[in-house]
Amino acid sequence: MSRPRLDEATRDYLQCAIVARDGRRCFYCARNFKKTPMRRKTLDHYIPWWIWPGWDVANLVLACEGCNLAKGAVLPWPLVWLLLATFRRDGWGLAA
Repeated sequence: MSRPRLDEATRDYLQCAIVARDGRRCFYCARNFKKTPMRRKTLDHYIPWWIWPGWDVANLVLACEGCNLAKGAVLPWPLVWLLLATFRRDGWGLAA
């Protein structure tokens, strides 16, 4: 499934909503976009597109281009830890 391109108005709306929620910083390295205007900000799917397709603001964060490329299409470690803590060691059942 290929990712549809966003028009500029939708992209601007999503970025404004994320800035209101998280501030003007890269979600991963916390560098401020306002202090370094040449740093290119991108929309990143926190949970990769192949798992959660769509442009839901709940799954989007602002990331500098370097951090976004470094993360790629993998699950972020905090989410992996949460998933591993949810399941018991002796099987795949949910922990009580």
